[in-house]
Amino acid sequence: MKTFADFGIHINRVKGGNQKTTCPNCSPTRKNKLDPCLSVNLDDGTFYCHHCEWKGSTRNNNGDNKKNKIIETYNYKDESSSLVYQSVRFDPKSFRQRRPDGNGGWTWNLKDVHQVPYRLPELTASVDMVYITGGEKDVESLVKHGLTATTNSGGEGNWKQEFNEYLKNRDVVILEDNDSKGQKHGKTISEGLMGIAKTIKIVRFPELPKGGDISDYLTIHNIEEFIKLVEETPIFQGSYKEHFCDVTGNSLNILDHTESWNQIRELDIKVEWIVDHLIPKGAIIILFGKGGIGKTWLVMDIARCIGSGIDYLGYATQETLVIFVDFENPLTVLNTRTQRMGEAEGVHFWRVANDLKPPKLDSDDWKKYKELPHGTVLIFDTLRASHSKDENSSEHMAMVMERVKELRDCGFTVILLHHTPKNSEKISKGSTAIVDLADHILNLSRVRRSNGGDDKLVDDDDDDEEAVYRFGVREKTRFEPHHIYLTLNPDRGFDLAPDPEDETLEKIRQLLLDTGPLPKTALAKECKTLDLGQKKALKLIERGTGRFWRVESTGQKNAQVVTSIQI
Repeated sequence: MKTFADFGIHINRVKGGNQKTTCPNCSPTRKNKLDPCLSVNLDDGTFYCHHCEWKGSTRNNNGDNKKNKIIETYNYKDESSSLVYQSVRFDPKSFRQRRPDGNGGWTWNLKDVHQVPYRLPELTASVDMVYITGGEKDVESLVKHGLTATTNSGGEGNWKQEFNEYLKNRDVVILEDNDSKGQKHGKTISEGLMGIAKTIKIVRFPELPKGGDISDYLTIHNIEEFIKLVEETPIFQGSYKEHFCDVTGNSLNILDHTESWNQIRELDIKVEWIVDHLIPKGAIIILFGKGGIGKTWLVMDIARCIGSGIDYLGYATQETLVIFVDFENPLTVLNTRTQRMGEAEGVHFWRVANDLKPPKLDSDDWKKYKELPHGTVLIFDTLRASHSKDENSSEHMAMVMERVKELRDCGFTVILLHHTPKNSEKISKGSTAIVDLADHILNLSRVRRSNGGDDKLVDDDDDDEEAVYRFGVREKTRFEPHHIYLTLNPDRGFDLAPDPEDETLEKIRQLLLDTGPLPKTALAKECKTLDLGQKKALKLIERGTGRFWRVESTGQKNAQVVTSIQI
């Protein structure tokens, strides 16, 4: 009789009865390697994994030698065709992985092994369409028909993100087993391959019994019927749920793909800023202003600071690659302005004069933007020039903005420079769909500051010495409303304008230096020593955030702490 140790199963020998432990069959290939998914019954010697369904017994009942008998091995080789490890199939059906121990034997785990897709040498040698299946048996079913196929060891749910690079610019077909695990597996792979594979198709087999796979399909259909099915399957466009609900008509268990109120509530998500209080990370930002007011000057300076990881006018930045997609400016203008602003790192210009032109957002090539490093800040100068549609048409602009949303959802921060209509400088030009589908609307305008109420707009030809530029939220934001005042320095762009409240803000900062960090409401109450009412103090605390102090959440409900910035 075998022991649990013979199967690589670790148990607590002090305890009896039922135990739960990690599964040596699937845990090495899973993200949560310590998940106790294997149930072990020490009384009858049986075990069962609730994740990969590996099961067996330490006892050979009635001399049955077929228990846990190896019936198939699948070799996983690297690109040079050297054996890396094996996936081993047992009877009754279960799988384990093993690797050569260097002495002619095997070690039954994949610890520290660089995992590879199945049939990697054949995959890299082929230029044909690649089929991804739920297991090695299914790969072999396709290979015997002359098709290129691959999978991963450990079963569904164990596809590695690094496998995607082997499928770059390839036509890929994902074959889902007919159950929820197969669909989850297909969703993970298809969404991970967006922007990497050339095309993606997802094929289902709803006519088969639960758990049915491509091997089962080919027992009742010939290979020509399968190829026709693949040809008729629409290309996956990026939204798994929409693909199956809207295109194929196959129903999903919708509740399995939603989050409950409390699940959303308990998520630990913090708003991140590319430029503190001004440019939110992972958002669609519209920066609008009338022509010639200096939007390009302004955003180039912001890009310089983001790419170089330096503060912008005292506001902290998150160092990030910036791609400036320029549809408008001549090279002489960019050259002059970059010389005046000085050197910068991490900023690249993609211009219409380049050999590889930036694609328009309404063109078939717009997905080239997805090939840029995820997390990049994309600046389009301007929105109007980035497409060929009618910007006053809700239908046209909704299509363009939906594509921008797709870039945002891929992890990009997108800044769209835009214009104002002739009759107003306080709203952006064109269809309301532009504003409706954006997250954060910023405006640059020339104003005379007012002690109360709205700032008054000033014409460009007005020589009012008190006029400054207001840069900040206008119309809408899903984040914090914030604005600053700037002056135009023709030698280098914009500088921070002196604030009439700077003297008071400095006094509040000195108060913070004396007391140390304080909750926001407590600081507002302390400001009575400066002859400030609590309401006025709260407004000034907001105004000075980013320049004089930081406001950070404590993780408790509505609790924020204010910490002085050393100037």
